[in-house]
Amino acid sequence: MIYMQNQQLHLFSIYSCVIMNSSIYILVFVQLWLLSLPCRESVCIPSERETLLKFKNNLIDPSNRLWSWNHNNTNCCHWYGVLCHNVTSHLLQLHLNTTFSAAFYDRGAYRRFQFGGEISPCLADLKHLNYLDLSANYLLGAVPSQIGNLSKLRYLDLSDNDLLGEGAEITEDDWFG
Repeated sequence: MIYMQNQQLHLFSIYSCVIMNSSIYILVFVQLWLLSLPCRESVCIPSERETLLKFKNNLIDPSNRLWSWNHNNTNCCHWYGVLCHNVTSHLLQLHLNTTFSAAFYDRGAYRRFQFGGEISPCLADLKHLNYLDLSANYLLGAVPSQIGNLSKLRYLDLSDNDLLGEGAEITEDDWFG
């Protein structure tokens, strides 16, 4: 009887080891499989890419900072100054400010680095845009009223430009009212 119990205990022990080893193999397999999956990369939404290209057409870019903004480079989520949502791929932020730093030895060098031109009303087509910084450039003309239609916009900096007209002065009441 004792021999039978020892044999059953031995079989139970072997069975437990097999199950435990199988579980470890399955766990290792699943981890390796997860590591082999490609990371989710934001891929530009075509209509938003076209809007950015229209916006670029209204800008003067003397330092060619927007060299990546072209039809051959179709993923606008990798373009200079552009930030997209990593799941939906919608364009969320535009960081196109020009800040003066010690790298600019004189005002002329700084001026050649600034964006010029006008703010295109087509920016209003970027419905998911929540951050827009065009500060410290040499943008001219009026602020397009269509910018006010960007319902998700939470940060807007147009300071240190040469913007004119009614839209150039946006009060807190207009923005948060």
